Order: sequence, then structure tokens, then C-alpha cells
Amino acid sequence: MPDEKQIERLKRFRKLRRERGDREMNVWVPGPLGAAIDHAVASGRFRTRQEAITHALEATFAEKDRNVVT
Repeated sequence: MPDEKQIERLKRFRKLRRERGDREMNVWVPGPLGAAIDHAVASGRFRTRQEAITHALEATFAEKDRNVVT
């Protein structure tokens, strides 16, 4: 069971992220995709799962990063 200090730390962390404009989203990831993310982190391509997932989302959804061939 988490102690009170840990709970307060987490509350502050989430509050700061919200103030910064971040959104917390929980999603289910298929097993093979999760394994690929873990492999990318383990191989050093990304420092964390969050960094790997954010990179993929930015590459897909951020307009400035899109390479669309028409």
C-alpha cells in the first residue's frame, strides 16, 4: 500500500503535468506491440516507454512531422 508521501508526490506530479498542458490517457496495447516498445527501450533507442510512445504519436499525429506524399 502506498504511503502518504508517495501519494502526495504523485498528486503534485500529475498536477504539474496538467498545468503544463499534458493529458493522461490509459490505453490497452496489443502484446506484440508492447514487446516491440519494450525492445526499443531495452536496446537504447528510447529511455522510457513513455518516450517511445510519445515519439510514435508525434510522428503520426503532429502536423509538422507528417510526410504526406500526394
